[in-house]
Amino acid sequence: LARAIFDQISFQFEGTSFVENVREVSEASLSNLQNQILSHVLNGQGITVSSVHDGKNMMKKRMSCKKVLLVLDDVSNIEQLEALAGDTNWFKSG
Repeated sequence: LARAIFDQISFQFEGTSFVENVREVSEASLSNLQNQILSHVLNGQGITVSSVHDGKNMMKKRMSCKKVLLVLDDVSNIEQLEALAGDTNWFKSG
């Protein structure tokens, strides 16, 4: 259901990312998920995140001027949410 809604409204945004299985994938590496989100939102601009801290800073800096639709599926703890979506100031309003 979430994917269907995402597909229907994604054209309204400057950048989009649908991240599945956050709980499972984040056990290996949150920075890999950050790379995935940045790659999707910024249309594969060759960005590499070396740590979760660097990823947070890069996401905030690079996405703050974009209207972004970000769907995080199966988040199981607040650390995942903070690393992948941070705060509302990470994204352009709208």
